[in-house]
Amino acid sequence: MNKTFRFGLMLLVLVLIGLNMRPLLTSVGPLLPQLRAASGMSFTVAALLTALPVVAMGGLALAGSWINNHVSERNSVALSLLMVVAGALMRELAPQSVLLLSSALLGGIGIGIIQVVMPTVIKRLFQRRMPQVMGLWSAALMGGGGLGAALTPWIAAHSDVWHRSLAWWALPAVIALIGWWPQSKSLAQEEQKAASTRVRITIHPRAWTLGLYFGVINGGYASLIAWLPPYYIQLGASAQFSGTLLALMTAGQTAGALILPMLARHQDRRKLLLFALCLQMIGFCGFIAAPLHMSIFWAVICGFGLGGAFPLCLVLALDHSPHPVIAGRLVAFMQGIGFIVAGLSPYLSGVLRTISGNYLMDWTFHAVCVAGLMLLTLRFVPAHYPQEWIEKI
Repeated sequence: MNKTFRFGLMLLVLVLIGLNMRPLLTSVGPLLPQLRAASGMSFTVAALLTALPVVAMGGLALAGSWINNHVSERNSVALSLLMVVAGALMRELAPQSVLLLSSALLGGIGIGIIQVVMPTVIKRLFQRRMPQVMGLWSAALMGGGGLGAALTPWIAAHSDVWHRSLAWWALPAVIALIGWWPQSKSLAQEEQKAASTRVRITIHPRAWTLGLYFGVINGGYASLIAWLPPYYIQLGASAQFSGTLLALMTAGQTAGALILPMLARHQDRRKLLLFALCLQMIGFCGFIAAPLHMSIFWAVICGFGLGGAFPLCLVLALDHSPHPVIAGRLVAFMQGIGFIVAGLSPYLSGVLRTISGNYLMDWTFHAVCVAGLMLLTLRFVPAHYPQEWIEKI
């Protein structure tokens, strides 16, 4: 098997794995009114169905160094996919709040581990095409989220028991596992070379800045996947339309994740990041000012900005070191802090919904956050990237 063909198969496997990173989150929103009615959950508790897995992703990312030192990349991804399978299958049972929250936590742990491993794998195997491959990986994440939002209501409508539609998302995880196991054999040698690398990421202010930046951007995404369908249902839309709207938003994310990294031909990522943030601002302002007019446009344009910003943030962190392990540790730390911040967002949105009786306060909050991110983006000048951690190998 030649090198090009082997890398092509690995790209396909990465896409299959990426497709499983979001359906566990996005499949809940379109069925949230039914889940709340069946389980008796409040809006605040229901928000935990999205918040818990996102916070779990952050916690596992912070433990990335320990995971990399004690569990091989091959085994960690395989075990994580099994967790996603188990989390989805738990939803086959009765829609009880304890079971639903447990499935969200278990799946979030599995997703978090995979998201720790993949940036290092991509940096090592696809050094010359790293922004493009990171964009492809991110697009798969977003595309999987869109499938979860769009197909779940349709599956529920054609199922004898509606809540069993949530369990069908175990199937693509099984397929990804079957693809990953034979293709990941070649990673062992590179892992052994990197096993002795030690680096202290937490002492650098830039690492914390990147974590906050990543978290606030993904906080907008987390709130949208949790509350955009209920927002439009409250405005009078059907569950199918609201789920389709979320799917279109994630289709925009997929396009943004593919297209914007392809334009990243220079190490200065600020122009593309500012463009992505401007699109997010337009989307949130549209949800506030005219949600029933051009609703598809607001969803797609906001999704394009969110989708483009996600891989650009990962590439921005990877740019800070030429060493794959150091860059991977920095990305893991950034995701750790970021996903914990992002995980608080849908919970805060649920609180704001309870206080205000609508979602306008939440969308306004995120628009203000985007304005702050635009100012922070100006600080990411490549010439000012810290170099100290390169000396700590």
